Amino acid sequence: MFSTVNFACISCMALWLVVLMGYTLGKNEKHNPLINVLVTAVLFLVVSNQDNLLGDLGASTLFLAFFVSIVANMIFNRLLKVEKIKIKLPESVPPMIAGGFNALIPAWMTITLFGVTGGILYGMTGLYMNNIIYSVIQVPFNQVVGSQLGVSIIVLLSQLLWWTDIHGHMAMNVIAKPVRTAALATNIALVASGALPTEFYTLAYVHLFTNLGGSGIVISLALAIMVFSKRQEYKEVTKLSMIPLICGISEPMVFGLPIMLNPVFLIPFVAVSLITANIGYYAITSGFLTASYVESIAGMPMFIQQFLAFSGQWQALFLTVVVVVVGFVIYAPFVIMSNKINPELSSESKENH
Repeated sequence: MFSTVNFACISCMALWLVVLMGYTLGKNEKHNPLINVLVTAVLFLVVSNQDNLLGDLGASTLFLAFFVSIVANMIFNRLLKVEKIKIKLPESVPPMIAGGFNALIPAWMTITLFGVTGGILYGMTGLYMNNIIYSVIQVPFNQVVGSQLGVSIIVLLSQLLWWTDIHGHMAMNVIAKPVRTAALATNIALVASGALPTEFYTLAYVHLFTNLGGSGIVISLALAIMVFSKRQEYKEVTKLSMIPLICGISEPMVFGLPIMLNPVFLIPFVAVSLITANIGYYAITSGFLTASYVESIAGMPMFIQQFLAFSGQWQALFLTVVVVVVGFVIYAPFVIMSNKINPELSSESKENH
């Protein structure tokens, strides 16, 4: 029933990405960004596989979509600023019409450049640009980043960035998100063909095993503080942060406690996510938990999010508890340590005064 919907949404995701990036990269310029959308979409089709165009608009061309969108708009926007190649029209001509004429020569030059480049590559290799990028760049990149080691490195860097006051998840999304998107598309295609999904590194995996209750699994830290901490200000911040943490939002805890630049919590903040990420890897690759083929929605309450993202598997609920418990056990000694390092700030010392 929904095969046409799946084709229009999932199998054409690269085309929609090109449209959105064209608009985004053109909206800050002093002209109608729809011109960028049109030029970017045309260029994407110019360098795509002409023999199988409808079959190559999905995950296999995501890197081509990023490449074309960025390079094309850099060239096109720069050419638009060259006054000598603009078509001069009288001032009485409406700005919308004049803008379209001004874009004609830059658009023609950009399209010609991509057409010639794609033609030369095809003549030399017998492959279209999207096939070359997919074989030479996207597949090896996905295999490296989407491996156990690659994911572990992403998690490590993400947590270190968080600790230094940079949103680690968003910063690493530049590398990780295209890989996760391609993995999800692969899983969807496998399930549609009657097979089991094989790619473990999806957003649902992130929401369960690396960002459960916020980056660093800080909901476990919150629980450890409520049980072991003697510092009243820690408990107050934790109480205020609990509802956001249940919905996977860690900023109130990270910046309010604070965890960032706090040497006491650096080790567990990094270690917990690394350990739980590898628990998730083995849980999925061993077959205990089937990989997700449904996009996970950020901000949903814990347990509900995991249950839906992993298509109602009880194993997802069980592993949610496991991740929280593992994080609690690792964070607890450091919470106790924080009591000893700053005894004058504890509630006990306040009572003595």
